[in-house]
Amino acid sequence: MNRLHVCGALALSGAFWGLVQGQEKAIPAAKIALPAAGAQLELGGRTAPTTQAGKDLAALRSQFTVQQSTVLSKLRTTDNEADRIEIVKQLPKGEPVAQKALEIAKKDLEDEAAFDALQFASTLGTLPTSKAGSEAREILFGKFISHPKMKMMIASLASTPDGRQQAKNLLSNDKLPRDTKGQLLFSLAQSAQTNLQRGLSAEEQAKALEEVAKQYELIAKEYADVAGPRGGTLGDMAKPALFEIRNLSAGKVAPEVTCLKLDGDKELEDKLSNYKGKVVVLDIWATWCGPCKQMIPHEREMVERLKDKPFALISVSGDDKMETLRTFLEKEKMPWTHWFAERKGILKDWNIRYYPTIYILDHTGKIRHKDLRGEKMEEAVNELLSEMKETK
Repeated sequence: MNRLHVCGALALSGAFWGLVQGQEKAIPAAKIALPAAGAQLELGGRTAPTTQAGKDLAALRSQFTVQQSTVLSKLRTTDNEADRIEIVKQLPKGEPVAQKALEIAKKDLEDEAAFDALQFASTLGTLPTSKAGSEAREILFGKFISHPKMKMMIASLASTPDGRQQAKNLLSNDKLPRDTKGQLLFSLAQSAQTNLQRGLSAEEQAKALEEVAKQYELIAKEYADVAGPRGGTLGDMAKPALFEIRNLSAGKVAPEVTCLKLDGDKELEDKLSNYKGKVVVLDIWATWCGPCKQMIPHEREMVERLKDKPFALISVSGDDKMETLRTFLEKEKMPWTHWFAERKGILKDWNIRYYPTIYILDHTGKIRHKDLRGEKMEEAVNELLSEMKETK
């Protein structure tokens, strides 16, 4: 996977700035990582600057990249979380740069660099407050919907509130190419599933999920052969999404999982069914995920408090390499069960779309809660332990 992909590059997306500002609670499972020293950041595609607009865009990108690289270099010099947060605040603001990119594009939308400038503006303007990003997406969805590069962008464009509405409006266009329509439908279904409103009652959530499932079923039936934006087909992509809804909702018995368990300097095969009879928290995470690492101190305290209870915390690593996980665990005390998913298995079978993803299972193996953290997680665990005691 390209570590510098536009939808996952550290500090380049509105999602990252939202994370810094406390607006984001999870990170997409597509890797968000620090670029290696000297790496070139890829944003908005690349076109040879043969026109003035192209040259202006290249200069804007270059200036932004230099400013950003300076801050990222500082980040590499410290592992102190507090220092890193302060350094991140020095990153160049995306909205002013997005506005400049938008102005470059609007000077001449027929210019070969206009699309790339709009893509750059949209990428930097994903927060709901970004007027430049919103206007860029409106132009992209309007004038450039059939542009060859739009295929790779539809999912990210439809992930923002204004982008979702624009995507919905496009579906009524009878002249929309079939593959584009399929990609729009999939992106909207995925966005609806990801942004399913928390706080809904079990009945309301089940109803909402059923509507999303119908969208995936429509895609699997009528657009299964349409190529996905990064390989495979929409049919291939709809299957795990449907599996998640049909098998991983609250009240369902969790499907069996087989994974590698770290046992000293060895790895052993382990199964979720081995933990039946215990309340289980499955914490699906990665060592590079900031929100995941913020949970560690409380998880450590929770495990200590529940050490004499029929409880198991299983952290499932989505890291690329086993060595990365082992190196992290050598530095960070995490005295509970650790699985390494090898970027497959549960990560794909359970359609993991963001980190951390958390499932809380009762002693019968039934899924009771999802994505609770901190005190709410521990409260749910204690309730299930009490429930377990009462049933004996």
